[in-house]
Amino acid sequence: MKFDKAYFDHGIDRRNSECAKWDGDMIVEHDSLPMQVADMDFPCAPAIQKAILERAAHNCYGYSKYMPEEKEALISFWQRRHQMKITPEQVMRIPCVIEGMRLCIFSLTNPGDSVVIFTPVYPPFHYAVNETGRHLISVPLLPNRETGRYDMNFEGLEEALKSGAKMVLLCNPQNPISRLWRRDELTRVCQIVKAYGAILVSDEIHADFVYAPHVFTPMLSIEEAWDCTVMLCSASKTFNVAGLQQANLVCFNLDLLEAITKKNQELHITSGNIFALFATRAAYNEGDEWLDGLLEYLDEGRKVLMESVKEHLPKAVVPPIEATYLAWLDLRAYGKTCAELTNLFRAHGVELTTGTDFDKTAEGCMRICFGCPHDMIREAVRRLGEALKEE
Repeated sequence: MKFDKAYFDHGIDRRNSECAKWDGDMIVEHDSLPMQVADMDFPCAPAIQKAILERAAHNCYGYSKYMPEEKEALISFWQRRHQMKITPEQVMRIPCVIEGMRLCIFSLTNPGDSVVIFTPVYPPFHYAVNETGRHLISVPLLPNRETGRYDMNFEGLEEALKSGAKMVLLCNPQNPISRLWRRDELTRVCQIVKAYGAILVSDEIHADFVYAPHVFTPMLSIEEAWDCTVMLCSASKTFNVAGLQQANLVCFNLDLLEAITKKNQELHITSGNIFALFATRAAYNEGDEWLDGLLEYLDEGRKVLMESVKEHLPKAVVPPIEATYLAWLDLRAYGKTCAELTNLFRAHGVELTTGTDFDKTAEGCMRICFGCPHDMIREAVRRLGEALKEE
């Protein structure tokens, strides 16, 4: 099978599959194009479906065992795709990246401790801190209003750690602003975190969605990070298998990993969905050709998005899309709140995510997912422009 433009252009009909993206009440009621949920409207790699069907044919689905082959597949994939060396004893299985983030907070901080996030960022970062009884410190990233590009706020990070923060949660690459952090930026973050004796937790779930000439830098590929960093990763975004609920936690500091493992046992957090185990192993071992075709298609998709925005939303500012299949639409020039934009776009059959979900100060911004056939991108942006033009 060729994983070319024609393959991904075809997409897949996800309606009536108990899909959060397509079967939500608002989508069904308004017959909208859902561009709000960060998963993709493409078939999974055939190897994944084959692995699930073969395991399903064995008619017993009891408790599962995490076999050495699972870790070996992860280790091989990260070495192959990102030139990062991981050993089996540095890996821990978890249900999902956000669960791993909460587990790190519970394990390595105390109630009332301060935890730093950089905003705008994926909403569960906020929830992970607030709902675990810790104090949230939001450090705003630094936007250039002309280009839309955001830069790291090193001064803000240092001020937060100087005030006593014990942990920093990093999104690498950053969702929703499509920002790929460079090696020198990540090194500086590590240096600041270490200087104050804090812990760094790096969510690298979007690691595989990076566009040339940019190259992804795993935080644990930086030597300064080895003793203070926990990396969270998953096949869920890369291979569109988020519904199977499996991820991994990687830590080179075995003392930190032991503390996390102990807390995991106390909380009795279990993972190992039998289908997730087989699907993830197949994805990591046999999904490269599909993934290469996907990345080429998404690269073209981001260009389609930018051309469509330029044509239909001339006042919008969009940060350069260096990574992820998500884009940040700064629509503040149109003078509307997120709630007004949501209602207006919904009336024209498009569902986006409101900017204030990512940062309470991001009124008038919206996030759009372009992990879908190019014609869907064009039609969605055309409708957005039509909605604003009619106002």
